[in-house]
Amino acid sequence: MRWKKRGPVKLNSLAQTHHGEILTVQNVANCRIFDSQHRPGLVLPDHTHDRTCIVFVVEGQCEERLGTRVIDLCQRKLFFRPSGEIHANRSGRTGFHCLIVEVSDGWLEHVRDYASLPGQPLCVQNADVSWLCTRLYQECGLGEFASPLAIEGLMLEIAAGIVRHQRVDPRGHGPIWLRRAREALHAHCHEPLHLSAVASWVGIHPVHLAREFRRHYGCTVGEYVRRLRVESASRKLVESDSPLGVIALDVGFANQAHFCKIFKIVTGISPARYRAVSGAAKSRHNVSIVKDESAPSC
Repeated sequence: MRWKKRGPVKLNSLAQTHHGEILTVQNVANCRIFDSQHRPGLVLPDHTHDRTCIVFVVEGQCEERLGTRVIDLCQRKLFFRPSGEIHANRSGRTGFHCLIVEVSDGWLEHVRDYASLPGQPLCVQNADVSWLCTRLYQECGLGEFASPLAIEGLMLEIAAGIVRHQRVDPRGHGPIWLRRAREALHAHCHEPLHLSAVASWVGIHPVHLAREFRRHYGCTVGEYVRRLRVESASRKLVESDSPLGVIALDVGFANQAHFCKIFKIVTGISPARYRAVSGAAKSRHNVSIVKDESAPSC
């Protein structure tokens, strides 16, 4: 299906009707957070927003068009979009479930006291930011008395992740061998891996690989692999009833105890707690849909 060109429409989320289904709406720390679903194949023509938005893809897929540039927003990606950017959206065949955070000018000024956020749209996909966003999604579903404080802290950590991403690798570029090494980690993260083996695959000395990987991606190779395994395990925890021990072995951990220890270090909660919270949030969202006419489009 081809995109249809139309004149951009300015959407003020405080006055415009949302084109999807709003599951929850929260106002926390100068941010407005929408848990939103879009039906399969939904097309939103050119429009703008009067607030900067941070979009995290929970499930499904959506294409975002910015002029001639088309960005594929798939599961676990974060997208930072400054206010006023003309864009259009099209949901994928299975629909699109996302967390949309509208940030206020006050929040932006607070962050800019410490670092400069991007002036252009930026797509981020790495284990650190993905897990921060996953934890944000979980906190929004908990609704505990301490959740606003946790959400405020997570939003600032996400902002730091965005800043680091643009400084480390502003266009997603890097040496070809380094990108190949990263791709190899994604392809083989469930298998026993050694730095020397990865270095051999891409024809680089292990010391040089370790140094450049940390410089470009902000973590060691080992940390990156552990986070990939935890991310894979998190999907299995929600999508299956497999015992923790089976999941641990499937994603590459030595045993259940090691899996539980690393999972809690990375996410802040145990695998059992993650499964309980994510399952409860999913059940609640499937049963009760809260309409809100003041919500933003994607």
